[in-house]
Amino acid sequence: MTPKPGIREAKKYETRRALGFAAFDLATERGLHGFVVEDVTDRVGVSRRTFFNYFNRKEEAVVAVGGFVFDDGMAALQARPADEPLVDSLRVVAELVISPGNLGLINRLATIATDYHELIPYELAVRERMVQGAHEALVDRMPSGFPTFYALALVHAAFGVIQAAINHANDHPEVPVSALIDEAFGYLRTGFQTTQG
Repeated sequence: MTPKPGIREAKKYETRRALGFAAFDLATERGLHGFVVEDVTDRVGVSRRTFFNYFNRKEEAVVAVGGFVFDDGMAALQARPADEPLVDSLRVVAELVISPGNLGLINRLATIATDYHELIPYELAVRERMVQGAHEALVDRMPSGFPTFYALALVHAAFGVIQAAINHANDHPEVPVSALIDEAFGYLRTGFQTTQG
């Protein structure tokens, strides 16, 4: 009996995710040049051919973890109430995406990308997919009559304040990330106006 398409796609996604996390873990442990594709496939228990069904190079697999964190955020966005303001939905998703566990992963990925410049094109491709995916998800949630540019501008602004929160959290670990997300999205809601002249 052939599995349902939904089950097949879920299994493919889990294999891709396992390969990506294995590559990321190996890059963290050994450095980008300290492992080969066979090390990744051995960790996951799949063939080299299976690896290349999902990724063209190990570099692509290493940075894929950023996309997996984003995918979790998009699943959370779909679960938000349909009538919730878009900025509020994005705020909840942002807090999930840069939760303490994910923040560590994001920081390790940034360190690896800084150390190995050959990862930058792959990292940029993941970021572009994230922006496009978030934009499409918001357009699907927008009330009729909203300009689609609103969703695109909101996504870019949200990515900017999320990055600012990550940078600030790294410099000031005593400040809870959730507080920074609240503050950052508060600025978005008010058009960056503050009570201090």
